[in-house]
Amino acid sequence: MNGRVLSNKIPGAPNFTYGELIKSDAALRLGISNIPNELQWANLELVAQRILQPVRHEFGRIRITSGFRTSELCVAIGSTKKSTHTFGWAVDFEPINPNISLFNVLAWVYHNLEFDTLIAEYFPAGWIHCTHSNDPNMKRHRLKLKDATHNYDIVSIGNLRRLYG
Repeated sequence: MNGRVLSNKIPGAPNFTYGELIKSDAALRLGISNIPNELQWANLELVAQRILQPVRHEFGRIRITSGFRTSELCVAIGSTKKSTHTFGWAVDFEPINPNISLFNVLAWVYHNLEFDTLIAEYFPAGWIHCTHSNDPNMKRHRLKLKDATHNYDIVSIGNLRRLYG
């Protein structure tokens, strides 16, 4: 486990544990080990510190719906081996409070945090996908929409505001 205890809080992101970042019902159901290597752990810590904790401070409790996924797990659930989740760079989350809109959280992240890709997935009842990395080539600040009619289309915050704000 590379020294990480799943119940331990993440340094710099005290509202989150290591276990939350790798939890996967699909991995358990399919018998797939979903344990990151040292570099993936370090990437996950960065995502927790720079994305999840600031969102938590602003909006209260959030639920991580998907964090790290091994290549094997990604393929098993219909994703790709090269998903940003496999590097520990991505997290999918949603506010726990039903009175907080996904759009408001997404707009706050868009305007206040550094990220590579921010995806409104199946809004207004879906989740937010956010990718963050220390790699300077991954600071594109792209905003995308994925829903029944859009498959990862690049959009503006204004377009999303008109649709969901």
